[in-house]
Amino acid sequence: MESLRAVYLAKEGAADLMADLFAVDGVYETMFTLPGLPTRFEGREVIRAHLRTRLGGAAAVLDTRTATLTTYPGADPEILVVSVELAGFSTGTDSDFRFTSSLGVLRIRHGEIASYRDYPNAIGGSAAAGSVDKLGNLLIGIAQRGGS
Repeated sequence: MESLRAVYLAKEGAADLMADLFAVDGVYETMFTLPGLPTRFEGREVIRAHLRTRLGGAAAVLDTRTATLTTYPGADPEILVVSVELAGFSTGTDSDFRFTSSLGVLRIRHGEIASYRDYPNAIGGSAAAGSVDKLGNLLIGIAQRGGS
């Protein structure tokens, strides 16, 4: 969990730090993705490429100063549920932020992430970054095109 916390606090290279936690054949799934976008990424290097794209925008405006990870172990010792709360300063809103960033269900094998089902808080992240209007306009555009 300390390695995962370091990802959220990294000022640079968060995508690589995160990807390095995965097994070579690991799987990353983003469960609440906009229509038309991929939800499943297989293999460490595919995950790395996806995370480099995904994490770049938030890092530009969010100076995360604390990352609180709360873990909920299950009956299966390989399964771990993690909630992530982030706090810091946003240049997008010129103010402090605090929000629950995501809930993740991880399968850990031999000290590496074999699978990670991520349930991100897009609204909370957009609010922290000061881009709720942009997200809203994106969703309106999808609805107007008949997306679901």
